[in-house]
Amino acid sequence: MRISQRSIEEVREAAGIVEVASEFTALRRQGARFTGLCPYPDHQEKTPSFSVTPDQGFYYCFGCSRGGDAIKLVMDLKSLDFAEAVSYLADRSGVDLHFEGGGDPGATRERNLRRRAIHRALAAATAYYHKYLLRSETPEAERARRYLNDRHIELSTIEEFRLGYAPPRGVSGFVAAAGRLDLDRSILDAAGLLSPRGGERFAGRITFPISDRRGRIVGFGARTLGEAQPKYLNSPETEIFNKRDLLYGFPQVSEAIRRERSALVVEGYTDVLMLYQSGIQNAVATLGTATTPGHLRMLSSYTDRIHVIFDPDAAGERAIERAAATAADLKLDLRVLRLPEDPADWLLEHSPGEFAERLNDSVPVLEYGIRRIVARTRGAGATERSRAVPEVKSMIQEIRDPVLYREAVRIASEALGVEPTIFEAPRSDSSAAGAYRSIRKESGHYLREAERLREVERTHEAEREILALCIVRPDLSVELFQEGIRVPQLQENVHLEESDFVDEAHANIFAILKEYVGKDIGSVTSDPRARPFLDRLGELSQEGERRPSSEGAMQAAWLRLRIVSRKRLMRETSDYDVKDSLRAEVEALRQGVTFVESS
Repeated sequence: MRISQRSIEEVREAAGIVEVASEFTALRRQGARFTGLCPYPDHQEKTPSFSVTPDQGFYYCFGCSRGGDAIKLVMDLKSLDFAEAVSYLADRSGVDLHFEGGGDPGATRERNLRRRAIHRALAAATAYYHKYLLRSETPEAERARRYLNDRHIELSTIEEFRLGYAPPRGVSGFVAAAGRLDLDRSILDAAGLLSPRGGERFAGRITFPISDRRGRIVGFGARTLGEAQPKYLNSPETEIFNKRDLLYGFPQVSEAIRRERSALVVEGYTDVLMLYQSGIQNAVATLGTATTPGHLRMLSSYTDRIHVIFDPDAAGERAIERAAATAADLKLDLRVLRLPEDPADWLLEHSPGEFAERLNDSVPVLEYGIRRIVARTRGAGATERSRAVPEVKSMIQEIRDPVLYREAVRIASEALGVEPTIFEAPRSDSSAAGAYRSIRKESGHYLREAERLREVERTHEAEREILALCIVRPDLSVELFQEGIRVPQLQENVHLEESDFVDEAHANIFAILKEYVGKDIGSVTSDPRARPFLDRLGELSQEGERRPSSEGAMQAAWLRLRIVSRKRLMRETSDYDVKDSLRAEVEALRQGVTFVESS
């Protein structure tokens, strides 16, 4: 199923680009626009270059050349895909989404309503457990507070992560309160809040709310204060809770991860909390599972370096081996650090500075995996060492990136003391190597290539000019798209086609503008085909605002692009009759430009 175009337009209108952008940066009005510091973490600036144009629903940063609408901004800054960003803004703006295809619309609406009720139940449970932990004077709540104090978890951390305590069995708890909120037992069960026997699942436990990337509570981790087993209990799998795709603490630390361009993955909830209050605020924890490819893919949207800190048991070692191939595919710098004890306990005796020093000693995952296999044969004879070769070779052959592949071969060769060729297998020619050889072959044509690039730049300038004007003054482009321009020396009116554009993105944008002729930028960006070009559309929109936008300027830009297009054909054709015909057309077009500019 896909979100209907009508819903997308409603979300874009209801969300409001100024209101959305203000969540990420402070804006000040300057005439018809708003300006502020760029909210993109990798663009640190002191002078505002981020511009928001509310009447167009667009933003653009003149410093980093990023732009788009409210949906694009949320996609970029919260690392959500398009549907997730639309859903996020719909929830925030109170818009009911409608879907196209994929079954009964009524059933879809019922499912959406049920999921909203589940999220509401979990949010209410979080508030209830948190208030009970902080304010209840019962012995059980006192015991929970004492446990957290003994673990050195500060009140500010408890409040930031909304830790709570579920009253023990036999005490009126959240189930009774839920009835007053019109949350029936079927919703509580679907949310994973009820035990198999119908009681409160987390009764008598400290609760750790778990959120998805959008910050919505989707489940809980819970620790017993007594002898009940298991010591830690997670929510069961539900339609919104899948522990293999979730990381504890993510919403609270996502901005720090993006800012630091690195993430720490630990195994315990209290590890995250202790690291956080020690000033190390880019740590997340898995939910009782090993680090999965899903976790790595999620984090890769925020950072390119990940440190995995885990207990050195057999399951953890195997998970690291599996993660190595995924990290290579995602171009992640995945590193492994082993501490003698959990980070939460280690930090009680060591400073955050010492922890940072230990991180510097972490080992790249490829090297760690290979050396771990090699370590099993240390002190053994040649025959025993040879048995490690197939296992190491199998790991290396999973690596697709040619640079990482060569590095893995080098590490394995040195570790086992054998020739690198033993680990190598025939591999297809990489695009990078092929491109390098092509550059070498073309080196003798450098000057000609430089001239060609200058001509391409001139062509791109003409393309940008007409697109920018069509975006900011769609009213002036209607006649051009429909009728073209009459030039006296030419038999037919001058029309532009996608083939007149060299830049493929520009050609695609022109095709969309032609379909939405006379419509504003909001209508254009509602088309799914426009999504890959939102940065470019934002840039063109801002460029159009700076250009003269009269009817004559529009016509002149139209003719200039046609001129560079005709000149390109002149160079490409070997037919001299065609060259002469194109030359005459170019001269007529130039006279047309002179005429409209002087009118």
